[in-house]
Amino acid sequence: MPVRSLDVGERTLVEAVSADRLMAATRAISQWVRLSGTPDEAQAFDWIEERLRAYGLETSRYLHPGLVSWPESATLTASAGAVRVPCATHAFAVSTPRGGLAGPLVYVGRGTDEELRRVDLRGKIALVDGIIAPNKNLAVEATGAAGSVWIAGTYLHERALSPVWGTPTPETARLLPTTPSVSVTGHEGARLRDLAQAGPVEVHLDTRVYRGWKQLPCLVGDLRAAQAGSDAETFVMFSGHVDSWYYGAMDNGTANATMLEVARVLGARRADLRRGFRVAFWSGHSHARYAGSAWYADHFWHDLHDRCVAHVNVDSVGGRGATVLSEGNSMGELREFASDVIEQLAGQRLSPRRYGRAGDQSFWGHGIPSLLMLLSEQPAEHADPVLLALHHQISGGVGKSGGPGWWWHTPDDTVDKIDPAFLKRDAEIYAVLLYRLCTAALLPIDHGPVLADLHDTVRDLQAACGDRVDLSPVARELAALRSTVEELRARAAAAATDAEASAINRARMGISRMLIPVDYTRTGQFDHDLAVPTSPLPGLQGAHRLASLSPGTDEYEFLLTRLVRERNRTAFAVREARRAADEALAQLGGR
Repeated sequence: MPVRSLDVGERTLVEAVSADRLMAATRAISQWVRLSGTPDEAQAFDWIEERLRAYGLETSRYLHPGLVSWPESATLTASAGAVRVPCATHAFAVSTPRGGLAGPLVYVGRGTDEELRRVDLRGKIALVDGIIAPNKNLAVEATGAAGSVWIAGTYLHERALSPVWGTPTPETARLLPTTPSVSVTGHEGARLRDLAQAGPVEVHLDTRVYRGWKQLPCLVGDLRAAQAGSDAETFVMFSGHVDSWYYGAMDNGTANATMLEVARVLGARRADLRRGFRVAFWSGHSHARYAGSAWYADHFWHDLHDRCVAHVNVDSVGGRGATVLSEGNSMGELREFASDVIEQLAGQRLSPRRYGRAGDQSFWGHGIPSLLMLLSEQPAEHADPVLLALHHQISGGVGKSGGPGWWWHTPDDTVDKIDPAFLKRDAEIYAVLLYRLCTAALLPIDHGPVLADLHDTVRDLQAACGDRVDLSPVARELAALRSTVEELRARAAAAATDAEASAINRARMGISRMLIPVDYTRTGQFDHDLAVPTSPLPGLQGAHRLASLSPGTDEYEFLLTRLVRERNRTAFAVREARRAADEALAQLGGR
């Protein structure tokens, strides 16, 4: 299918994007160290809100509680203090007792399940290859280790260890970290590994980590649709976080600058908007594990579910050397749409990659199609291999990208790491994406690729578990929905009136509302899954494990019961998605 060209209005929109404005906003926002819930962060929110109002947006500012954490200090010594090792601790890690924590150091490789089973870590301190991550830390803590030391790459990147998405609940609070931990560079880690492998060695940790409740700001700006019609009550949401590690010029100053610039240029074109534009600035991304967007998702659930047609996220754009634009996250129903814009403006297309579990993706339970997080990234060949492995885990797959840059989550994330030309390029892409989403008569949502992926996933799951659980009800419902979606696509191609377009748009929203929660969540519509890697149809992924268990055992029967319930949930969701499409076809006279 040929890539749609920019029309005259879109070219004018692109020309209006100003590199000077983008850089000025980045410098202004990155003058503050924006720890979540602090006065300096509040000053950044004040500055942003003032600009939104100047651009004609209606603003709403909220404060909400969030459990935040950040590291304060850390020391690590070995061999009775003879070896001092530079280190850093992590947000949400536990502080050591006063006087520190001492214990034998045990090397456990990359900390895989098999490697952890080989050693007795009870009361000991684990030495692990790789950048620390919440799911990996949980596995180490489950062994009874008293603490851990993690071997990072060339640089030490700030990390938050809570696996809980947003504010914990009584069910998830028990998953917060329970042990002290530190990270060391690869060079220092090699020294410690040699000591541990040469013979018994004791290390001493002394760490302080802040953890407490803060009032977090949330800022929302709205441009209401100027054109009359049933779509005018819907809106597109454009979001990004304000909080930062250190001065955070790239993460997330450039993203905030992009949000403001897109708001400015769309504000000047408000007369074109068929549906509203909402821009949302979160706190609690870095220091409270997405608490800001999760709070907004919880407290505005019905408004988002009923009216939000798409969620576009922006993070860490415009970095120096960021020449890769093919590896951004996108849900399948929006991938071709986003790819066309990126190809038109940057000559690249998105790879077929699922969303990773990161980037303020707090709206999967609502069934809102989402696209992007990172857009422009470093080439993989330029990346630190250890950081590259973490980036692949976060972003959901291996590709050409080396992530946002070596300065990510370090004190070196300063304005000199920004390329003004790349920042303008990225802002232009976001401006056109959002303009098209807000002005298109037909929402550019295509469920064909999603249904093809779901078909393949169910086929593979059935092959993995054999006849232990019957997934054919899901397969049948998917086949029926694929046929209905093809019929709806044909009617969309022939739609001639606003009423017909609106009926198709409602159907496309309805299909997404049912498919996305089962495709992307385990806990469903009204809760948040953990901040750990996920797979398609996560509720059914236990089918792989079922094949290794013996029928009649507790473990087998418990898991089988869960899988039957998840099969029912999935089949029901697909059937309800088909009902949304059938209702539109009936209204259009096709049934």
